[in-house]
Amino acid sequence: MSRPSRFSYMHAVHHATLRCNNREFLFNVPSFELFLDTLQKTREKFSVKLYNYCLMTNHVHLLFKVPDATTLSPAMHWLSTSFSRRFNKFRQRNGHLWEGRFRSTIIEEDSYFFRCMAYIDLNPVRAKMAASPLEYTWSGHRALRDEDPAVLDFHTLYLHEGRTAKERYKSYLSILEEEIKRPPIPLANQYFVGRWRFVSRMATRFRCGRRTTASDISGGVIGIRLKVGGPRLPALCKPTL
Repeated sequence: MSRPSRFSYMHAVHHATLRCNNREFLFNVPSFELFLDTLQKTREKFSVKLYNYCLMTNHVHLLFKVPDATTLSPAMHWLSTSFSRRFNKFRQRNGHLWEGRFRSTIIEEDSYFFRCMAYIDLNPVRAKMAASPLEYTWSGHRALRDEDPAVLDFHTLYLHEGRTAKERYKSYLSILEEEIKRPPIPLANQYFVGRWRFVSRMATRFRCGRRTTASDISGGVIGIRLKVGGPRLPALCKPTL
């Protein structure tokens, strides 16, 4: 199986996932606490803007912006290996923790940023681990409500949603209510998500192969998985959705 590609650029917004080896359910409360500590150290060390996260029992979701084109892989490598070492030492275990390398998706901010935040927050709800995002401890949702800068950064798009933290959170809740009505489209295998013009531009920019698989994520948003290694891309034919 080919290794997933690592596309990035200065100030790119990424949705990234890490999954436990063999999809084992390895995480518990001490593991979550350990991961969050490692995540905050990563945030500081690599100057990433962390907008949301959700820790599930066998995988994690992250939404963040990188400061430059070279940040993504070093930051995710440091996070995954640092946590793996700490986790194995704490559990007195050996062996691989993660199922291969992380996966990442470049998000178009204008069309999908809020929906990606909601997608992350709704993971435990859709898994029936909580009745609402606010009830789930191991996500960034409560820090978003409280606008806690020790935990999260706040995108300008979010800050423009209202004059006060209460207004902004209320506006975001309406987005959550709309997103939960839509069928979830897993992002782990999507390389780019946004409107057609954005994903086409990304495919051209990174010289991806011609063969594409597109998913209609509704609301004029497309997720596209590109099979890298084919001929260089002079023009991307719009897929039929």
